[in-house]
Amino acid sequence: MVNAGKPLPGRSGRPRAGEERLSRHAILEAALRIVDTEGLDAMTMRRLASTLGVNPMSIYHHLPNKAAVFAGLAELVFAQLESTPPGDTVPWQDELKAAAAAYRDALRAHPNLALQVLSDTSAVSDVVVVTVEPFYRALDRAGAEPRHIFEAVNTIIDFIHGFSLGEASVRADTFDLAPDLLTRINALPPGKAPTLTRVVTELGASGLAYDFDTGFTTGITLLVDGIATRFAL
Repeated sequence: MVNAGKPLPGRSGRPRAGEERLSRHAILEAALRIVDTEGLDAMTMRRLASTLGVNPMSIYHHLPNKAAVFAGLAELVFAQLESTPPGDTVPWQDELKAAAAAYRDALRAHPNLALQVLSDTSAVSDVVVVTVEPFYRALDRAGAEPRHIFEAVNTIIDFIHGFSLGEASVRADTFDLAPDLLTRINALPPGKAPTLTRVVTELGASGLAYDFDTGFTTGITLLVDGIATRFAL
């Protein structure tokens, strides 16, 4: 028998608990908590609605689909990277390095989201729009031409993405390459890969320990120095 006199919760009449205060920002914050704690696969529209205590249709008024949610998460996490232009006393190289470090920190703070963002071309575009201004600004201050700015920033962003994928997969501050690599080097036939053998042997176990912070700083410094040389900045 049809319940003619009683409106369905979440469809008409009195809204469910939580729907009165529902907003796009609240939805995205809930989605980010799910992704951070449970992973990407757990973030469904039904799971999101359950977390918020609302009818799923209420979410669609703010975000039309799951892709829009992930795009919104990119905005939520990375929009904070927009920064105030530094004074003229701050070298452009330092501004560029700081922008790179801030971007990497944002990816590292949300490793589950990072894996989604970096494997989805549309999500990458969403992130780029809200993150590259400090990079462009630093190189513009250096006097780089538009084409050079575009090429240099793309190279830096590609480096950060690749680095972050490796870091997210390890989920540790260091990566101990030494045991396996030394074993393999010692098992090589005489004369095989002599330069690799010499370098690895000289570095030893302690020298082969990889620290992500140090590795990132070294990589960005090499890139920034190379950009300055390549474009005569």
